[in-house]
Amino acid sequence: MNTTELEKKILGAVEDYLATPEAWEDAQLTVDTLTGEADLVEAEEADSLPDTTDEYDIMDLVEMTPDGSWIADRENIASVAESYRKE
Repeated sequence: MNTTELEKKILGAVEDYLATPEAWEDAQLTVDTLTGEADLVEAEEADSLPDTTDEYDIMDLVEMTPDGSWIADRENIASVAESYRKE
């Protein structure tokens, strides 16, 4: 899995969340470990996903700026993507 591409996909999903956070009750980021696809689901849906899907709490991938705005936490996003690097 290309970690650079995965990082872009995760960032895209996080930005989708940030565009409409009120639409989500308890958003989770999912990563399909076979295809490298990243998506958003509600936490209750995550329980029914296949074992090849990893879930992350969306709040671990955002941070608040000093002015009170939520933005993508690029460091944490990069860390998640890096965890899929194949040696």
